[in-house]
Amino acid sequence: MPVLRDRSDLRGRPALAALLAAASLLTAACGGEAETVTAAGVRVLVGERTSEGMAALLTGRLADVGGCLGIEPDEVGDAMAVVWPHGTEVVDDAPLTIEVPDEGRYAIGDTVSLAGGTVAGDEVGGLPLPPECSGEQTWLSH
Repeated sequence: MPVLRDRSDLRGRPALAALLAAASLLTAACGGEAETVTAAGVRVLVGERTSEGMAALLTGRLADVGGCLGIEPDEVGDAMAVVWPHGTEVVDDAPLTIEVPDEGRYAIGDTVSLAGGTVAGDEVGGLPLPPECSGEQTWLSH
């Protein structure tokens, strides 16, 4: 296969150009980086891709916790911002609705159960936590 020195080498080779474009899209879609998405004035913290995690279970209502999407627990305890599993997406902003991989869709006020655990610190799941969202603990979901 010839070596491509620059984009001009792709002229007359539409199949090769299409293959390279598809490969770059797949590479971008498989990234494992953390991100913060803002929708309806609320930050949705999405953690980096990981193959490990804690196994506790948190059940509560999806809520705005200091400007970040979090959980108000059913049990006694303070509301916590959540770092959502990698791949979580905002699917609507009226009301704010997310889709969590392998779990389903949840809107503000819905009851949700998340596997994970509490963590403390200024950075969780590969994300620096916004000061207004970071309480004593944050729930790191997986």
